[in-house]
Parts: sequence; structure tokens; C-alpha cells
Amino acid sequence: MRTLHCCSLPAPWVMLSVGLGCGMMLAQSASAAPSTGSGFTWQNTQESTTQWGLGAGIGYHQSPYDGVGAKYSPLPLLYFDDKWLHFFANQLDVKVGRWDTFSVSLRARYALGDGYKGSDAPILSDMQTRKGALWLGPTVAWQTAVGRLSVDYLLAGNKGQKAEIELSKDFNYGHFSVEPHIAAAWLSGSNVDYYYGVKQDEARPGREAYTATASYNLSAGTRFGYRFTEHQSISFDLGVTRLGSGITDSPLVSETWQPEAKLAYLYHF
Repeated sequence: MRTLHCCSLPAPWVMLSVGLGCGMMLAQSASAAPSTGSGFTWQNTQESTTQWGLGAGIGYHQSPYDGVGAKYSPLPLLYFDDKWLHFFANQLDVKVGRWDTFSVSLRARYALGDGYKGSDAPILSDMQTRKGALWLGPTVAWQTAVGRLSVDYLLAGNKGQKAEIELSKDFNYGHFSVEPHIAAAWLSGSNVDYYYGVKQDEARPGREAYTATASYNLSAGTRFGYRFTEHQSISFDLGVTRLGSGITDSPLVSETWQPEAKLAYLYHF
């Protein structure tokens, strides 16, 4: 796969516009998709139903930082969905409204596992600690017979901005489900520089100063699900991300590909 360079790809607002256009074309072509109405309706006009669940999961991902290796993250899970809110794991969506198969929400997501401490690896020694961030911003989605196309644009203060467009399709076979998904993400220069840059006062022999630039990541994977009973289900998500050149050019980074996996059990009440 060829490396993506920032100068050859559109700005994030163009990315969002492309997602909007693709979604409209998908909605028009997917005549089998159900329609909930002919115009935009605010969420306060929707019928109210509540679903919730509790569970536990574990995540694995390969750190891109040289010498850090794989990380395993246990995670208690809470699922909640009603007229206004959808919450699962580390993400909360506040529902705004719908237009046929098109929905608008406001998203809050805490990035688990982002950042590092200087003690994590020799290459990071004497580096200032980089912390995770709470990301906030709008998200839109289109649910059609062709697939679910979603686009979000999130901000995290001095940790920058990022935008992502994802296409997924769910296939159900009795108690089993399979959902392949592909995505492209844009990370702003300030975001990449915060996590992968090296300040002048952090430079050492073998770790030169580095000011990172905006980057595009590509990812693909498949989610597998199995429902044991009406109330119990398990899911397994396996994927890989190809990091952009703004990240891989950093002297802190030794990996271009980031494999990851998530295993979760959920009890639905």
C-alpha cells in the first residue's frame, strides 16, 4: 500500500464534504433501507425506549513507539441507549435529530491508551509525559442497505483535532453477526506533534528534535458477534491501522502497522 502524504490529500473539511456526498448517494441507491420520514425531525419528537447492559472487555494493540511493544487494557463496560443518549465503553453520543436514514449527534470520547511516560521505553527516557485526551465534536451517520457511513470531527484543546470517515456493513446469521469496516482518519499537525514530536530540550543523541506534521491513517478490520441468549452476547473485533508518514517519520516510532483486537462480554438487561 502506498504511503499517504498530507500534501496530496484534501483538508479535513473536504473529507467531511466527501463523506456527506457519499452518504447521500448511498441513501439514494439503497432503496431497500427503511424510511422514517421525509424531513428532518428533532430528537425530542422521537419515541422513547431504554436499553442498557453491563460487561467486561480486554483490548490489545501494538504501540508504535520504539521498544514499548504490545499493550493489554482491561475495561469494565457499560452500555446505555435511550431517546437522547447512546453510551458504550469510552464513548457518549448525545442524539440531536434524524432525517430519514441520516442522523446527527454530538460526541464525547476519551482516548484510552494514548500517550506515554518516560519510563515506558529507553527511547522515551527524559521525555515529558504525554496524556490521553477527551475528544468532543459533531458526528453524522447514514444507515442504508449498502452500509453504515459515519463521519466525525473532534477537538481536544491543545492536543489538536481529528476527523474520521468509516464505512461498515453488518451481516446477521442467526445468533452470529459479522461486520467488516474500513476507515480513514486525519490527524492535525498539533495532535501528531503532541504525541510523536520531540521538543528541542528533549533531543538527545539518537533522538533528534522533530516537529510532526498532519497525518492520514488507514484502518480495516472485522467485528464478530455471538448472542448466547436473549440477554448475553460476546464480540471480537480484529483490525489493523496503517500509520501516516507524519507519525512514522518520528524518531520515537518504529512501527508502521498497528494490529489491534478487542474482546468483550455484555449482559443486556
